[in-house]
Amino acid sequence: MHLQRMAMLPSPPIVAAIEPDDLAIAHSIVARADLARITRRESVRWVGVDALPFLTGTESGRRFLAATAPRAFARGMPRESCPASAMAAGTPETARADVAVQALRGCLARLGPEHIGCGCRIVALDHLVTVPWEDTAHATGASARLRVASLGIDLLLVAEQTAGGRTLLRDLRGPVAQLRHGEGDAVTVEFASTGHRFEGRRIAVGFRRGRIAERVYATDAEGNCLSLLIGFEPGELAARAAAWLAWPSEG
Repeated sequence: MHLQRMAMLPSPPIVAAIEPDDLAIAHSIVARADLARITRRESVRWVGVDALPFLTGTESGRRFLAATAPRAFARGMPRESCPASAMAAGTPETARADVAVQALRGCLARLGPEHIGCGCRIVALDHLVTVPWEDTAHATGASARLRVASLGIDLLLVAEQTAGGRTLLRDLRGPVAQLRHGEGDAVTVEFASTGHRFEGRRIAVGFRRGRIAERVYATDAEGNCLSLLIGFEPGELAARAAAWLAWPSEG
């Protein structure tokens, strides 16, 4: 077990669930990811598991290390107030995405009603660590929720500030879209793979962990409506995401 090595990314992904309804999104993210290709990137750093105490120092983590792929390890987020973890593993015929969802579901089930604002995140998947080296429980960016209902898009993402004040939205595979702020509350969201553009406005809600949390509403040339939530705490999303993702009545 202790001879195993795990791959780490400079920009780790978020595969998470705040409530059971989010499990389908997590399943989609993992199903679309090519882990073999990801772990061949030049930027990947391979480390021995002894350098990862969140795996070797917990019962669920040790069970994860003892299992063969496909395997997944989920832990409560944020870790300071969400003491839960769970692992899942399958046979070679089991879909990796199914295993990831099983681990998330088991973790969520261990969170009691007193754990307000808690969710669960995949922190290790097969031989890939999906959290940063510096802090194995937090992403390097803020969480984001993106929905374009008419196009079947509903994603949990990571939002990162880039040069020029732009915000990069990414998932396990890499960049998904980019948010640019214009004059006043004007914003543009452009998808990385297609160049599909949405233009609209943002509503700044307040500061969360040193950055502005915001709601974004935009439309494309065909009238498709995009909703984007950036920087909100898990508890806020759990309580208000359904209402906030709906297109506002005032347009």
